[in-house]
Amino acid sequence: MTIQLNTQLTERAPLGQGRALLGLPRAVIPPLRDPRWPFAAILTLYGVLGFTVFGFNRTPLQMILTVGSGALLEVLLSLAVHRRWVFPLSAYISCCSLALLLNYSHQNWLLFLPVYLAVGSKYALTFEGRHVLNPSMFGVSVSLLLAQDLITTAPAYQWAGGDVTFTAFVLMAALTLFFFRIQRAWLVGSFLVFYALQTLLRAWIMRHHLPMETLFWGTVTSPPFFIFTFYMITDPATSPKTPRGQVLFALLLTLVDLWLHMFHSVFTFFYSALILGSGKLLWLHARRLYLRLRGAAGGAAGGAAGGAAGGARGRGLLGPALVAGLGALMLGAYTRLIQPTLSAADPGFVTARISEAESGLASAPGRVLEQVDPRLAHVAKWVLSVGGAVATGDMDGDGRLDIALTQPLAAPEHRVALYLNRGEGGALRFVRQPLPTVDRHGTPEGLRAHGLVGGVAVVDYDGDGDQDLFLDGTFGAPALLRNDGAPGAPLSFTDVTAAAGLGGEHHVSIASTFLDYDRDGDLDLFVANALRTHLEGYEPPAPLNVFALPAPAHEGDRRALRFMHNGWHDADNGGLDLLYRNDGGRFTRVPAEESGLTETRWSLAVCTLDVNHDGWTDLYVASDFGPDRLYLNDRGARFESVRGEGFGDVGRDTYKGMNCSAGDVDGNGYEDIYVSNVHQPLQAEGSLLWMVRPSADPRRPALLDEATQRGALNERRFAWGAAIGDLNNDSWPDVVQANGMVGDDLDPMGYAKKDYWYVNHKLMQSGPDVHTYADMWGDIRGRTIFPNEPRRALLNLGRGAPGYFADVAARLGLDDPSNSRGVALADLDGDGDLDVVVANQHRGPDLYRSGLRAAGAAGAAGAGWLSLTLVGTQPRTHRSALGSRVVVWARPDGGEPRALVSEARLLTGLSSQGQPLHFGLGAHEGPVEVEVHWLGGEAQRYSVSPNARHELRQRPPAQTLLAPTAPAAPAAL
Repeated sequence: MTIQLNTQLTERAPLGQGRALLGLPRAVIPPLRDPRWPFAAILTLYGVLGFTVFGFNRTPLQMILTVGSGALLEVLLSLAVHRRWVFPLSAYISCCSLALLLNYSHQNWLLFLPVYLAVGSKYALTFEGRHVLNPSMFGVSVSLLLAQDLITTAPAYQWAGGDVTFTAFVLMAALTLFFFRIQRAWLVGSFLVFYALQTLLRAWIMRHHLPMETLFWGTVTSPPFFIFTFYMITDPATSPKTPRGQVLFALLLTLVDLWLHMFHSVFTFFYSALILGSGKLLWLHARRLYLRLRGAAGGAAGGAAGGAAGGARGRGLLGPALVAGLGALMLGAYTRLIQPTLSAADPGFVTARISEAESGLASAPGRVLEQVDPRLAHVAKWVLSVGGAVATGDMDGDGRLDIALTQPLAAPEHRVALYLNRGEGGALRFVRQPLPTVDRHGTPEGLRAHGLVGGVAVVDYDGDGDQDLFLDGTFGAPALLRNDGAPGAPLSFTDVTAAAGLGGEHHVSIASTFLDYDRDGDLDLFVANALRTHLEGYEPPAPLNVFALPAPAHEGDRRALRFMHNGWHDADNGGLDLLYRNDGGRFTRVPAEESGLTETRWSLAVCTLDVNHDGWTDLYVASDFGPDRLYLNDRGARFESVRGEGFGDVGRDTYKGMNCSAGDVDGNGYEDIYVSNVHQPLQAEGSLLWMVRPSADPRRPALLDEATQRGALNERRFAWGAAIGDLNNDSWPDVVQANGMVGDDLDPMGYAKKDYWYVNHKLMQSGPDVHTYADMWGDIRGRTIFPNEPRRALLNLGRGAPGYFADVAARLGLDDPSNSRGVALADLDGDGDLDVVVANQHRGPDLYRSGLRAAGAAGAAGAGWLSLTLVGTQPRTHRSALGSRVVVWARPDGGEPRALVSEARLLTGLSSQGQPLHFGLGAHEGPVEVEVHWLGGEAQRYSVSPNARHELRQRPPAQTLLAPTAPAAPAAL
């Protein structure tokens, strides 16, 4: 997308008029009549609007770096190849185009690849001294081919969310400021006609998979389509000049684009132009070679032409050589960036997958997808793509961790299950424990009345010393099951949902957690709703349950179908997150205006942590289709949302937050926040790793996203749940990442090409008036979305590079491909290391036993560990002590002591609950000093033995050994 006029006409003449600089002519600004000026102004305006209004997921600095590096490269190559200064207006335009049309994950150095390709192509891919391919088109297309999804196209939905008014703005700007000045009316007019007919043909062919109007209008009204049509293909330097040539070029573009659709390509615009431009370049050189071989250009005319061609070849050889040299340097630098990060070192242990027959964790597929409202059958697999949850906790008080699972798409008897740990001698064996009320979710009638269970939490909500169960309501009411078991008696539960004040609630949640936000000694309840709990347009409001939508009141009544997200990067029609205050065992909903939780985002995961160390539990909520939220606890009065100044700051992302896990990965005493995210074609976003550091404002620490440079991007994966824990007990927290969206395991249709993105990606270019309605979505039955992807095990490199990661999943045997969701790390066999449980969406859970150690490997054999359970005893500290911060002082490397930090919390990731107070001690020997900063109480110190599990009870205030404000930073050592 650039206007690259013949520089010999626009720039050579004025160059000779200026005084020489270093023996070369002086660059002169092109005259105002040059049509590139209004085009440059249009692109600049697009950029300004994108950063200030439309929420582009890049920063002004990134655009400045893109344009600045391209302009500098243009000047340097012009000096080296043509021996003249050039005013880089063309490079400015090309690189503005790249900044607007491309996405790249988090890191600025990724942008230099398309800049190099665009500007370099003008000096390497030439014919008789002139470039043949449009530079920005070449930069976009080849970057998409080479970067392996680290670079992809900017999602069209970011152009004002698909608003047709922005399309009109693009069109009018093109017509009034640029189009009529370049004489390409035949090209644009014929291309619009040909492409509209081609789109109608594709819409008719695909009418059984996607509404025709969705595909047609999503294609021909998107701003990128008009940018391509009015700006990119109309480049006077690379497009045909005659009306006949323009019509033929438009026809060929359309036909090649149609051919590319046979391969389900979603980048057909760019690839079609690249194919035709490359074909033209090869044909020109082949024709010249053929004429030379035949001697057809003999005589005086041939001599003159040969001399000119020889001069061009003389200058042209230097250009390709310089560009090739730069390319070799960049290729070396990008090798590590594009290839998956692998560890050169043995992680020191492996994991062994435990079969279903051995573990007892049973599952079988169900027919839930067939039981949704018939009007949603075509999109049911998308709507029900989340809910595989896992939680661990000692339910029967025998000292062994049990497992609770939710599997919404499984057979009725497996949708909600509690398994008691009955392993002996290190074996992992679990036995099913009956639960009350869960059978109501098994029948079609029960689904219509109560919805599904999308998540589970193991929590001592009433502080009586045993673990209860909270079941998330997904399109229905939650359930609170009180543990009535007594020592020596069989385990039993009572449904106390109504008595606890939650009986009349309707949730659409997969993420609920308990915390003592007001430090009164009672556990309060936070519910993150993904979708709106009630449908709009009904009086009274109708609860949203995909198994029982309201019947149409009249012909054309579509109110029941208007619940899909109203944007792909800033959706604000999700559910309202709810805070319930615990008043003596009964929960009361806190009004949103009072709690500060007023945003209606698509909340998928929540993490509790004291991010600023002020003694009050804060919240981080990961959102799909829009920005995450960090809520700082204002001393129990309300939560305050933190939003940075621009994209790249906390609260300003435009991503698809799937998971939230906390852990001090770099050892600075502050827990960092890991947020899983999508990194695939059309969404080159990737995970976030917020590194938390103190700032000048003690209430607001600095949060810097460093996922890419630390090896935690999780590139080329559709990410879901993740868990942070020390897998090899070397004292540095690691990450286990689950991946894979949906397959066709439950609804095979026999399609040769199953990719749903191809069917539905035009929906992403439509406005909210289209994609908010479920009936406008494509049919996902039999389709897949990045299915069965390998997991990742990101091993913290520790002492050599604290907080930097290498993927060792293949070496550990954890890379089994599946469509996974929740991940829990917990010491299930009691041997001192963390085992792994992964909940899957389309099959039963995977269980991995850890501890098959390689003798002599670092951080493995002989590595110490410590497991803690906290018991609060004071009035303002709950018995479970959730929110208390633990600091373990150890010498894991055998040298100076270092602080290992964690907090007592419930959820440890998307739909998962692991074991947060497990510490690897590495080579530490001797007693271990432990500081507990009790929530609602004072800080106290304990001395315990390593390689053991300890219960730490809160002492009376008179026995306090530490000041309550004692810092947990390494500097205190």
